Order: sequence, then structure tokens, then C-alpha cells
Amino acid sequence: MSTAFDLTRWVGAITLTVSTAVAYFIAARLSLELLTKPEGVAVFWPAAGVSAGALIALGFRARWPVIFGTMAATILANLLGDRSLWGSIVFGLCNAGEAALTAWLIERFHGPDFTLGKPRNVMALVGAATVGTAVSGIGGAIAFKLFHGATTPLWVTWQHWFASDGLGIIVVAPLLIEFASAARDRPPLTELLEGALTVAILALVSALAIFLRSDLLANVGPVAILFAPLLWLAARCRPVFAAAAAFIVSLSIVWTTTFGIGYFGNPTLSMEERVVAAQVSILLVTIGASLLAALFAEIREKRRITEAALHASETQRYLIETERLAALGRLVAGVAHELNTPVGISLTVASTLAQRCSKFANQIVSGPVRRSSLSAFVDSNQDAADQLVANLERAGGLIQAFKQVAADRSLADRRNFDLRIATEQIVASIMPGLPKPRNPFTLDIPADVIMDSYPGAYGQVLTNLIFNSVIHGFADRPGGNMLLEATRINDVVEITFSDDGGGISEDAQRHVFDPFFTTRRAKGSTGLGLYIVHNLVTEQLGGRIALVSALGKGTSVHMTLPLVAPGNDRPVSTASAMDNKES
Repeated sequence: MSTAFDLTRWVGAITLTVSTAVAYFIAARLSLELLTKPEGVAVFWPAAGVSAGALIALGFRARWPVIFGTMAATILANLLGDRSLWGSIVFGLCNAGEAALTAWLIERFHGPDFTLGKPRNVMALVGAATVGTAVSGIGGAIAFKLFHGATTPLWVTWQHWFASDGLGIIVVAPLLIEFASAARDRPPLTELLEGALTVAILALVSALAIFLRSDLLANVGPVAILFAPLLWLAARCRPVFAAAAAFIVSLSIVWTTTFGIGYFGNPTLSMEERVVAAQVSILLVTIGASLLAALFAEIREKRRITEAALHASETQRYLIETERLAALGRLVAGVAHELNTPVGISLTVASTLAQRCSKFANQIVSGPVRRSSLSAFVDSNQDAADQLVANLERAGGLIQAFKQVAADRSLADRRNFDLRIATEQIVASIMPGLPKPRNPFTLDIPADVIMDSYPGAYGQVLTNLIFNSVIHGFADRPGGNMLLEATRINDVVEITFSDDGGGISEDAQRHVFDPFFTTRRAKGSTGLGLYIVHNLVTEQLGGRIALVSALGKGTSVHMTLPLVAPGNDRPVSTASAMDNKES
């Protein structure tokens, strides 16, 4: 397998080297036909965009095949153009170094998978091309001076090298970069057809605008005529189509400039003036099209992200509300289950009492009642009454606690409440819903800790923490203990909820408060329990929360809550909250 892998890697490297060399050679030979005298520098060097674009699109890991292919193609193209061997080698080194430096700058500051989907990325490519061609131009100008005896000042030769290679990178590299991006994320068929049709129309318009001469073109220029189709491409399609259109227009400008055709072949202008006009036009068309395409691509991406975030927010809100209702449902089910015992006992006692009363009434009708029978009847009635009172008081306490907790949760009103009493009511309403055998729960809360806050939110926090411990902490072990401690410190209260369950791993602790994170998704957990706790504590209750845990040693959740919650809501009394609930 390793031999096959190595063979595949070498075949891929050789294929890339040959492909780069062929493409670079063809572009170089075409460019060498466009020479300015007397220094012999091409006015447009698209081959620079071939090597730099390939390196940026494929990543800097492909540098050696691209460098070798670039050097081989440069040396061969220059030798066929009657240049010296040493000069050709130096030109090959300069061109390969130019591509490597440009690609390295892009990867260094923007990372791999570089695209032109943002305006700042377009300007980054222009900046990297400027640096790369400026450095390589120094070596190229010196090589022309040493090996070809150029009489033109080094500064002028460097300027021509810089302009031709810079335009080559700016024109050709975006096409290769965006083509690679489109290959990774293929556009839909409708966009592909629309983009291809628009590029074809733009090619026709550019041919008419550039190849023909007219008074209109003399006044407005062909670049202005091409603005409308370029704007359409940028607004409707991905940047790859705008890059293709700019490439076609640039080739048309270079072709007509070289052979003196159409607008850029005006015989009244010198060759130098025509070259400058062509270079400026190529620069305007390419950068303008790239910036427009990047701007619209960034807008489309932001809209997509916004829509996805909105959809996720709606889904998250729905799941959170579902989780809250499920928690309230568990509370109702637990209280209902717990009420069955005292109500059932009371019903049995009342039924027995009714039978005894009926039996005693029959005894009275049938004859005189003995004193012992009357005493037994009174004693049994007293015992039944005691049982009824005890069980009904127990049921009434459960109902009152549930009623208060349900009112707090449904109204989410702010009110003054005693932390200890509220906690006892919440725990009393939660415990019946826990699976049996129920885990021992210890409260260590001082009396008279009065809070001006939201008891409903506090109850939701405590409910989620208790059920989280039972479901996760005690899932793989029987029994276990839970402890809730509170300490008042100045204007805040420190609350610690802890259990001696299985604990949480270090990796999971970094994500416990993230939405939808759970280690029991396969068993139906949604991963929203601690996320809701975090939101309620930090937002509505205005506090802080932290979690400390270790595998096999349990978990502790530390909360710091202000005695007076933030906000300007007017606190309501317990009675008014209950009245509002009943109404």
C-alpha cells in the first residue's frame, strides 16, 4: 500500500510539473511575440499568472512541481527566442521565485483555500503580486543588462518587467484560483448556464467594442461599454465567471494592441502610448470586475449566513421551549404521581369511615347501643380524621408548592422571595418525578436570604441541574447524593450544587454550556439543559456560573447570583403572582 501511495504521489507530481510547463511555455511563447524595443521585455506576461495562480489554487505544498515546470518552460521559451543559456536560466529562476513568493505571501497571511470572494482578498492578491513582481523584476533587469547587453536603463527595464508580470498575475491567477474553488464547490446548473451565456455575450460585446473604431468608442472608450455585462456577471454569478470575462477582455486588448487593430491599434499613437493605454485598460477591467464580483459574493455569503443563523435561532428557540415544557411536564407528572398516595389513602379512609357510620346508624336503629361500641366508634372516627388531616395536609402542601413553582415558571415575574423557602418548594415539587430509588438531597441554605429576582428562572436552573445529575451523573451507578449549599456575601449569594456522580471528562467540560452538546444523544438527550442553565444565570438572573468536575469524583456547579437582579422590572408579591395565575 505504501508503494502504491508513493507511486501515486510521484505520478501526480510529474503530471503537475508537465502541465505547468506546457501551459507556461504556450503563454510565454505568445508573450515573447509582444516585445518592446530595445530591451526586449514583453508588454504582457500571462505566464506569470499561470505559475502563481497554480500555486495559490493548489497550495504551497505543490511548489516544487510548479517551480520546476516554470523554470523548464521559461528556459525553453527563451532559448527558442534566440536568448542566451545563462540569461534563460536566470529568467527561469526569477519567474519561479516570483510565483513562489506571491503564493507564500497569500498562504502566510490568508491561509490555504484562498478565494476571491471578498474585496480584501482581491486587494491581497494585488499586493502579493506587486511584491513578487517587484522583487523578480530586479533580477530580470540585471540579467538583461549582463547577458543581453541592453542599453536601456535598469529602471526602465524593471518598470516594464514589473508591469507585464504584474498584469499577468492579476489577469490569469484569479481565473485559476476561482476555477479551483468552483471545482470544490460546483455551482448549480442554472448558474453555470447563465454565467457561460453572459461570458459569451460579453466576449461578443468586447469584440465589437475593441476591434471596431467609431466616434462613440473614441468618446466613451470600450471599457465603459463592457461595464453592464461585467456588472451582471458580478451580481448574478460566482467570481469565476467575472474572472473568465476579464481574461477574455484582456486578451482582446493585448491582441488588438499588438497587431494595430481597432481601438487600441490607433496609428496616430506611438507604440509606447498604445501599450500604456492597453495596460491601464487591462488593469481597470480586471480589478474592477474582481472587486465587483467579490463584493457581491461577500453580500451573498453574509445573507446566506444570516438566513442560516436565523433558521438555527428559530430551531434553537423551539427546542429550548420544548425542553422547558418537557421539564414542566416532568414536574406535573411527578407531582401527580406523588399525590396519588395521600389522596388514595384519604379516599380509602373516607370510604371506611362512611361504612362505619352506616353500620353504627343501623345499630342505633336496631336497639340500644352499648357504651363500648360507642367508644370504639368515636376512637375509629378520631383515627380516621387524623389520617385524613395528615394526608390532606400533605397533598395540600404538594399542591401549594407546585402551584407556586408553576406560577413562577409560567409568569416569569420578578418578586421578592426567601431563597430557602423557594428552594424547598422547588425540591418538593421535583423529587416525586425522580426515578426510584430516589437520590438523597441535602439543603444547606441559611434563613432570611431575601432576593429580589426571578424565582421561575431560579427554579428552572435548579430543575435542570437536578435532572442533569440524575440522568448523567448517576446513569451508570446506583444511589448517589446531591447537595445544595448557599452563602450570602455582601450583595450576592454563592450557590453550589454538587453531586458525587460519575463526573465529566476534561474535553467535555469545555463544551458543557454549548447548545446541543450532549454525551447521551443516542439515548434522547438534546444537549440543551446546561445551555439553558447558563443563559438563565448569566442573562436573566445577572450572575456567573462555573463548573468543576473530575471523572469518578462528581461534579460541582458554582453560581454567583446578585440579591437584586439587574433590570427595572417591578417586583410583585407572591400573592399577586398567584392571583394573576388563577385569573
